[in-house]
Amino acid sequence: LDVTLGEETAARLPDLAGGMSVALARAFRIVDTKLSNPSSEHWERAFQLFRLLM
Repeated sequence: LDVTLGEETAARLPDLAGGMSVALARAFRIVDTKLSNPSSEHWERAFQLFRLLM
């Protein structure tokens, strides 16, 4: 993409990235409630959830 972001939008990107990281961590618990060390399969399922929502 060749897009220029406004200052306010650019300033909010760290908060957005942080929120996505928290949501990803919570998605692992949805995939497997007893998960403590995600495998490649768990990562793929979590990313599938995110792609569906995005």
